[in-house]
Amino acid sequence: MPALTNPDSCDASLVELMLQCTAVAPADRLQASRLRKHESVVSQDAAQCAQLMIDFVLQVESLEDQDDIEAVAVTTPRQYSLLATAALAKPRAAFMAEKSPKMTAASRLVGIQRMLSTQEAQEGEKLVLALNNLTGRTMVLNRPKALNSLTLPMVQTIKRYLEDWEKSDLCDVVMLRSNSRKAFCAGGDVVQVSRDWRDGNKAQAMEFFRTEYKVNHHIATYKKPIVAMLDGFTMGGGVGLSVHAPFRVASENAVFAMPETKIGFFPDVGATFFLPRLDGELGVYLGLTGQKLKGRDLLYAGIATHYVPSERHALLEQRLQGLGTSDYTAINLAIEEFVAQPENSQSEDFVGVVNDVPIDFSLASVRDVIDICFKFNTIEAIMQALTEVANQPGPASEWAQKTYDQMNQMSPSSLKLTLEQLRRGAQLDIQKAFELELVLAERRLESHDMHEGIDALLVRKTNDAAWDPENINAVDIRELYSQYFEGEHETTPLYLGSTPFTEYPHKFGLPTEQEILDVVSGESPQAGGFGMTYELVMEFFMREYESKMGVEQKVNWVLSRRTELGDAGGTLRVIKS
Repeated sequence: MPALTNPDSCDASLVELMLQCTAVAPADRLQASRLRKHESVVSQDAAQCAQLMIDFVLQVESLEDQDDIEAVAVTTPRQYSLLATAALAKPRAAFMAEKSPKMTAASRLVGIQRMLSTQEAQEGEKLVLALNNLTGRTMVLNRPKALNSLTLPMVQTIKRYLEDWEKSDLCDVVMLRSNSRKAFCAGGDVVQVSRDWRDGNKAQAMEFFRTEYKVNHHIATYKKPIVAMLDGFTMGGGVGLSVHAPFRVASENAVFAMPETKIGFFPDVGATFFLPRLDGELGVYLGLTGQKLKGRDLLYAGIATHYVPSERHALLEQRLQGLGTSDYTAINLAIEEFVAQPENSQSEDFVGVVNDVPIDFSLASVRDVIDICFKFNTIEAIMQALTEVANQPGPASEWAQKTYDQMNQMSPSSLKLTLEQLRRGAQLDIQKAFELELVLAERRLESHDMHEGIDALLVRKTNDAAWDPENINAVDIRELYSQYFEGEHETTPLYLGSTPFTEYPHKFGLPTEQEILDVVSGESPQAGGFGMTYELVMEFFMREYESKMGVEQKVNWVLSRRTELGDAGGTLRVIKS
């Protein structure tokens, strides 16, 4: 076989080329491969690899026993010998059956890609897989036993893939997903980071955060569409890989949380920028308490842009791979083809019906109370507000007591640090937000609470951290400001090279509460002034968002909570909070 000019270019996309060629009769295969060479999506090296694949498959099909297959595997480039190795793991008849002409190229591609992915994972060679198909590129987190928690080699690999695909003319869209429905990514491997720091490998510990934040920032400023598939736990580092992407697709399995205050840390990976830009005080509430949101919650909270059931994710991935465009509007419309209707929810958190429109958001009944309690700029005032609500009769009493108890379990210094971080983050651009987080991460690694929290929750699993200081009243806020936010620091900058922004450039999720209220009040330049009735507001948003799934539910819910009739003509006015 001829030598390859670039053997590394032989990746999963070439399996797809081979399968399409082998879907025709043997006599026509070489002609088919030649035709594929001239397609714009196939590079010169890719075409050469495709030819080698055809040659290899023709050899295997002519063999009679597994000894011959093994011999071919020894003399064949590794990308193709994996196919032969897979054949050795199963009976000859089963292997040949897989190559039956009755099988479609698509189903055969899935089977072989799974074999390749499984073997790579078993060898420990790839915890992040790269799948190429047509003009789509998919990055697959492949560390299921650790819930895809991120290690430094993993984030370095992700960084490299993102850089390569952004420059590639063959790539139109990038997708991020997991190989397991249990977890998209449950966070960073902070146990290893803590161990490195305490063992004196401080540069190694900081390199994890430095590389991770660069990856998060790159996703936020990427020059091509990125679609993150949130199927399973999406926490900590997994949030950083997803929330900055223009398209965030949540399933019924999705579980979002930023539980860093429980390990003595703070919500990082760009949460400084993302959380303050959620509705009202919702982001502050999520950042301080680590509260979990599930399934459709992510759509209504603004964390996800779309809700697509898990069983449709594979079909959605195939649809995007074959779309052949980097146009954001086209990708948004393609995702909308797979979304699920909000009606007939089976969620245990289903709230009910408002104005004959169902709303399926677990925080719907306490949404306004969240703003009331978390609008303050000190943890003491927030805790006092929660106490007052807990002592009053009403549906929010139980929630307030539970939230108060949650916060009492967190590191007191982390709570105060996080509140100040998020308040400042509301005014920072995306670049300064990540730069602040890098400084905070290094200084937090120097603290007692971060290592104690990691040990208690993740190593000992006793959940009995001995915080220092032990309560919020003992945390000197002036000392905290001086230590984390003021004075000189020696942290090496991230050197982020893109143009900074203060709002995400792409908006494909549901309208924010403020957008809805601005239309009612006449402050939105697109809406045409005052005198908006319920019908006019609803018509405006359904038109602007092209009847996007979930828009009717959220707009109706916000209007029912935050507006009232202003006059006999049915116009609405905003209720001042």
